[in-house]
Amino acid sequence: MHTTVHSLGGRLFVTLWGGLALVDLTRPAGGGVIACALVVGLVALCGVGLPVHAAAAVAGTGWLVLNGFVLHRYGELGFGATSWGLLAAVLVVVLAVAVRTAGVRR
Repeated sequence: MHTTVHSLGGRLFVTLWGGLALVDLTRPAGGGVIACALVVGLVALCGVGLPVHAAAAVAGTGWLVLNGFVLHRYGELGFGATSWGLLAAVLVVVLAVAVRTAGVRR
């Protein structure tokens, strides 16, 4: 558990598989907006205390989950205006969290 919480690899794992689990749990309710909000929240939590470059990697992984499984279905990536806007939003949120909590990591 310590490795998962404090390593970049552990946080990327939680971002990918936790994001997929959240999308899967909210899909029956038809909650694209709910899934998006939950995944962005998870990605923000995974970015707490990370350096900027590591937080950008976490944000990119979260964007892949959102792009492939919320905006589109079955892991198909799309690169329209909505997708790029979503990438920008996820990056802003995660980088803001990382910068504000840079001293929190132990």
